Amino acid sequence: MKILFAGTPSFAAKHLEILLKGDHEIVSVLTQPDKRSGRGKRIAFSAVKEIAIENKLKVLQPKSLKEENFVKELSDLEPDIFLVVAYGLLIPQSVLDLPKLGCINVHASLLPRWRGAAPIENCLAAGDSQSGITIMAMTEGLDEGPILRKFICEIEKKETLGSLEQKFIQISSENLLPFLKEYEAKTIQGVLQPETGSTYANKIDNSFKQLNWTTETSNEIERRIRSLNPKHGAYTYLGDERIKIFSASAFEDLNHLEPGQININSKGSLEVGCKNNSYLEIETLQMPGKKIVSSEEFVRGYKSTLYSNLKFSQRNT
Repeated sequence: MKILFAGTPSFAAKHLEILLKGDHEIVSVLTQPDKRSGRGKRIAFSAVKEIAIENKLKVLQPKSLKEENFVKELSDLEPDIFLVVAYGLLIPQSVLDLPKLGCINVHASLLPRWRGAAPIENCLAAGDSQSGITIMAMTEGLDEGPILRKFICEIEKKETLGSLEQKFIQISSENLLPFLKEYEAKTIQGVLQPETGSTYANKIDNSFKQLNWTTETSNEIERRIRSLNPKHGAYTYLGDERIKIFSASAFEDLNHLEPGQININSKGSLEVGCKNNSYLEIETLQMPGKKIVSSEEFVRGYKSTLYSNLKFSQRNT
């Protein structure tokens, strides 16, 4: 088949690599426009663009897919299908109507649960016991199209954003190409999504990433930390320093710590009070511009900073 592919982050790039192992023709790759990032504000290519360039694929980076001239350019490619993985731009009906065999989305949740931009982060933060990959036929509604295939996997107790992404990539590496073979043969029948049970996974912003020791229990905070590791990093403030926390253990035992209050335990690591007298033992964390270190290393390296505050706090986002 002639495939038009759209995606932006590394998760999408891994799917492009899977397609390159098959015998399909990738007529072009769509990805979001280049952005400036880092302290030097240098132009950074998306992970998908990097893979596309390595494999000498045509790359298109429109700011919008609604312009008539651009729709004509896509039409001239004569794609059989349009395959979308974490692209990040709205796809209008004029583009959805172009491919001969329709538009397909590989979505990182068990639809209709966690429609939207950040399904993996949200399922982990919510404490879901299962997740998976849904391949669906695209419509103009947000992740509302008929389900073509579902692949389920279990979420482990210490699952992180990074480890669950890897599980999903493995699912796709085993199933995406066989699925496309069936799809091309027109042997797959779509099933409408149920009208109940839908939830929405909004983009990750600072209100999601910043920990609130007063309003969340240690279990809730521990899940949020895992949901942001390693891509984002959950954060809190120690005085004026913005500290990222990457792993921790939750305890529901009653303790004497107020929410956000820090204690250095007998092992030399940090404990933090949370809602309902629960507490969190921090395992790894990071000062701005520094490497990720263990809680014990942090205590040894930043004693003056710790003892002048001894409390994590929140700020308005």
